[in-house]
Amino acid sequence: MRGPLASWGLLLATACADKAPAPTPSGSASAAPSPPAASASAAPSARPVTVAPSPAIAACPVSMAKIPGGAFAVGSDTPGSAPEEMPRFETQVATFCLGVTEVTVDAYSACVSAGKCEKAHDEGRFCNTRFSDRGDHPMNCVSWGQAQAYCQAQGARLPTELEWEYAARGGGEYRAFSWGSESPEGRTCWKHIGGSCKVRSFAAGAFGLYDMIGNVWEWTDDWFGDYPWPPPGGTNKVYRGGSWSRRFVKWMSPKLRNRWPPKLSGSHLGFRCALTPGDVICPFGRSADGQRCQHGVTTMACSGRTKWNGVRCARDGEPECPAGSEKKPGHGCAVALDVKGPLPAADTTPVSRVRTPTYDADCQQNKPGRPSAYRYSGGTHHARNQVSAAAGCANRDVGVGWNSTCCP
Repeated sequence: MRGPLASWGLLLATACADKAPAPTPSGSASAAPSPPAASASAAPSARPVTVAPSPAIAACPVSMAKIPGGAFAVGSDTPGSAPEEMPRFETQVATFCLGVTEVTVDAYSACVSAGKCEKAHDEGRFCNTRFSDRGDHPMNCVSWGQAQAYCQAQGARLPTELEWEYAARGGGEYRAFSWGSESPEGRTCWKHIGGSCKVRSFAAGAFGLYDMIGNVWEWTDDWFGDYPWPPPGGTNKVYRGGSWSRRFVKWMSPKLRNRWPPKLSGSHLGFRCALTPGDVICPFGRSADGQRCQHGVTTMACSGRTKWNGVRCARDGEPECPAGSEKKPGHGCAVALDVKGPLPAADTTPVSRVRTPTYDADCQQNKPGRPSAYRYSGGTHHARNQVSAAAGCANRDVGVGWNSTCCP
């Protein structure tokens, strides 16, 4: 299905990348960068609590890598950071198992044949089930529910958003990319006209995982919401990692948070599975079904005279959660079930269009027949797509509140 990349735009298929190097078992050849230094004003008020390491666990399935848990800082408070990457907080990640590769077409097809999975969608031009020779490509064009059902059929689940980022960045190594700090050129499947690449086409990255960055975006288990807590429900599920259709480095960042309604699917989007062995110690307790460790926050930077009280920033003497909400394990202060708040107002800001000739050369090279660049602002992402498409334009890049387009 062809549709918006989360709230940030349409697929942008471009020139084919160079032939991928043969994979090596050693993964990244470079040293990982040090954790980012935080300014005094942005630094959390305390270090994460020390959690005893998990005891030895049963070996992960052969298709999965064991990801040792540890302390981890998430998000950013530095100027210029994306709003959804703020604020910065610290947590503890428990040991878990994660698929060494994205789930392949062959693996998913076997689940369909066994009657345990639904047939994937194939309306999109680059849905891999449309091709007879893509059994070793990542399974794409599956909804969140279809991805989750496949993992459950394997006795597993989708990874949480936090687990995914922790694995992609090498845990406490805080890598800029899964392989290290070098450019994505020649290290991942991106800017790749014609769809995805075979899994394992590029060298493994952190923890011996393949294709955490590029190839296809990957569904996670969590609903999208503001840091530091994942909401208990919502309208969009988080997906991470960038895809073959992206051609700007920003889309390859393992910190980038993207989202889409769980019923949708696309050729840019796939998944891998995770599981938490039964004898792993969960720093913040287990979920009600016992299948995963709950999300938790050890500390977060607070502004003004507020302090972190374990679930939010509050002044001394204020209740643990504000009025109209209640503490929900793993989700912070969530709206009480018997309290109905007003729905957010729709964005009715008019969509505006401004000529941006700086990007004409990029349009002429990558969008034949659409040589002129324009920037659309205002309204919702969907509204901007409709207005620009009516003018014959195609997205070249997107961001929060704007679409950069190439037009006739």
